[in-house]
Amino acid sequence: MNKKLMAVAVAGAIGAPGLALAQAANVSIYGHFDGTLRSSKYSDSTVVVGPVASASALTKQQLHFNAPRWGLRGSEDLGGGLTAYFQMESGMNPDGRAITSDGVTAGLGGRDSYIGLRGSWGSFAGGGFSTAYTAVSGVWNAVPSGGHAQQIMGNTDTTGTAPNPNCNAAVAGPTGVASTAASPAGSLASLCTQGVEGNALSFHRRTANYIEYTTPNMSGFTGKIGTALGENKETSRQRDIVAAVNPGAATFNPKHWSYSLVWAGGPFSAAIGYETHQGFRAGNALGNVRDSKDKGTTIGGKWNFGAGEIGLGWESLNYGTAINTVGAENGFKQTNWVINGNYKITAAGTISAGYSKTPGRKSCGAGLTDALGTCGNPTGASIFNLAYDHSLSKRTGLYAMYGKINNNGNTVAGATYNYIQGPLSNGAGGTIGGLVGGTDVTTYLVGVKHSF
Repeated sequence: MNKKLMAVAVAGAIGAPGLALAQAANVSIYGHFDGTLRSSKYSDSTVVVGPVASASALTKQQLHFNAPRWGLRGSEDLGGGLTAYFQMESGMNPDGRAITSDGVTAGLGGRDSYIGLRGSWGSFAGGGFSTAYTAVSGVWNAVPSGGHAQQIMGNTDTTGTAPNPNCNAAVAGPTGVASTAASPAGSLASLCTQGVEGNALSFHRRTANYIEYTTPNMSGFTGKIGTALGENKETSRQRDIVAAVNPGAATFNPKHWSYSLVWAGGPFSAAIGYETHQGFRAGNALGNVRDSKDKGTTIGGKWNFGAGEIGLGWESLNYGTAINTVGAENGFKQTNWVINGNYKITAAGTISAGYSKTPGRKSCGAGLTDALGTCGNPTGASIFNLAYDHSLSKRTGLYAMYGKINNNGNTVAGATYNYIQGPLSNGAGGTIGGLVGGTDVTTYLVGVKHSF
């Protein structure tokens, strides 16, 4: 069926307003399925978890879909060189799970979704979608399937809002606990009313309440600048509650700015990105520096040599201190890098490989007390992937992959990097997400993918 006719049918199923939109604008439907049969082995870790020490390796098999999604996108020529455009992308649950693999409910618009205007001056869009900084990974990435290099680059991917005072019980009352009727200050209830927060450490973000300007292409250069609007600023009542206990605390007003510049010319492409977070890292807890600043800088490039591609990426992440106790700063720095590539061995067959690494945290403050709680080599990690892709058509392909994640095993404070999709969820570089610290992961998988 023609994509436009399919879009009309979908819009009709949603309702009459959607049908009217499909008839009035140039609308198409698209989507992607990527199903894998995988086996993952988690290393024997001697780390103590509560009162129990892990004593044996674990192997898990799974039929898993990698970020299945569908969407509607369209545009309308408004005349005078002005075009309106939109995209609404949503996750799916083809294997019957209640949520998609990235933790976002499979409702409409849970993935990159926006509306905007485009003209000779560039474009301007607003919604919930991937940031300008994240766009740099699209330049250096040369792996067609299953690379997962973003787990280290950007300190993992995440989807959600900026930190929100209504999602954290620590701002609900002077004792730093959830609000109750007996609260001494009669504090406000701590309810997450504006969406789930994203990982505070991540710089590869799909961000809610996000607006972005993109320049027109100028001699191969395209720039982006975006920000998440301050919808999560404290109410005056919440500010009064915090001030009663911590008079010197700054107003909790998270800020997020993201920038990138991409150049593409012939077989070469290159990009640079810069992003700042304010009040993200422990910024909404009583007793902390609530406006701490984190900064990320990344560069990357790719060379297409005809029979294949080679991509390189590097970044430096600088996390500010979020503790106001003298001598207990908990900031740190982290560098990450990736090299990957692909090579066509036949008209339908492509081999690819990728290696990404972080040496771990450095220049750590003495008060580093979050999930890893340490610095140096134990917090380092690397990811290696080797894959073969076989194209059956322009839209359908098969692939097989071997992957190894080294989290510097058998260390109490080891890293917890894991695949974005897979058993035991994903553990970001700074949080425990289903893995014991230091657990290595070895994965074999075969998959089939189809785009429409």
